[in-house]
Amino acid sequence: MEVLLNLSNSSVYRRPFSDVSMIVTSSILLPLCAFGIVANLITMSVIAKSEKLKTTFNYMIMSLCVSDLMSAMISPLFLYRRTWGFDEWNASGFMCKLIWAVDIWTSYVTSTHILLFAVIRFISVKWPAVYYKIKSIHVKATIATIWFATFFIGFVPFIIWFESKTRDRQSDAVDAKWPACTLSIEWVSAFRLYSVVAYSIMYYFPMLMLLVLSIAITYVLFDKRKRRESIIGRAGSSPQRQPRARLEARRRTKENQIMLQLGLIVGSFFAGYLPQTAYHFYTTGATPQTYQAKKLDWTIGIGTYICLRVSECLNPIFYNLASRKMRHETVSVLCKCCARPFTSKSRVSTSQATPKSSLPLASQSRDALEM
Repeated sequence: MEVLLNLSNSSVYRRPFSDVSMIVTSSILLPLCAFGIVANLITMSVIAKSEKLKTTFNYMIMSLCVSDLMSAMISPLFLYRRTWGFDEWNASGFMCKLIWAVDIWTSYVTSTHILLFAVIRFISVKWPAVYYKIKSIHVKATIATIWFATFFIGFVPFIIWFESKTRDRQSDAVDAKWPACTLSIEWVSAFRLYSVVAYSIMYYFPMLMLLVLSIAITYVLFDKRKRRESIIGRAGSSPQRQPRARLEARRRTKENQIMLQLGLIVGSFFAGYLPQTAYHFYTTGATPQTYQAKKLDWTIGIGTYICLRVSECLNPIFYNLASRKMRHETVSVLCKCCARPFTSKSRVSTSQATPKSSLPLASQSRDALEM
């Protein structure tokens, strides 16, 4: 049943979505929220606990997980903004500003991290000697700089420009079709200019560079393969041929993992952020007045946000798919977490079934020390 609101001019306002739309949207976004929080926490925990995974690339992946975790945590409020809070934002005005500021901040962090990831990956395959000179302190300093710079580029302007208020649904203003928590009408012109400049620098330039770097990495890897094949071919049937062939097989497996990981992360980034930025240009430029046009705007808006959430939820899966070490450590951590309750129960039952006097003296002493 659609909610009907009687406005002051006696006309009838219809929301651009139905109750069914709210249920369907919630059934998609809430599980994505839960999965995003759990998956990113697990990935962060795995990298933090494993010495094997403390590498240059995994430091960037861990920072990406922090960004995706923050985005997942605020996603229920974006769902509320597009559904139950569409006409009246009942949360605080500061919370409205905060979710928008955090959303754009984490988006910029993600785009710059993925570009940095691709640049360092290219260096590692093209100039390995240079790559091995990159220390963890260099990567951590770069990551901290990215978070600091994007805070001022994204967080600060958005926390100023966005607000929560009841929109005049009968006006000709561009915000007549927007949710209650959205861009302030006074800042629309500034936002249009900002989106052209900032999105070009923070989204479209990284996307272009990612395409170039992905092609370059693939070319370098296949060129190296050809050179190694020629060396193995010249070895003929010498005793060195078999060891070299086995080494080549391991190298190819590693190279395939490199291309797979980069391809999945880049593809996910494109699928999530291209629709979102395109919608921002569309909705701030068009001023549809018909009900069908407003309904289309709402559908595109929620659809692009779902694409963004799916993209960010896929990242932890891609990290594990493309790295055997990551998969092994993740499975190990999950097995330990699952086994811990059963181990605790078995210890309790054993201690209850065995009298203290029947335990060895060493065990009794150890129990006394632990009390």
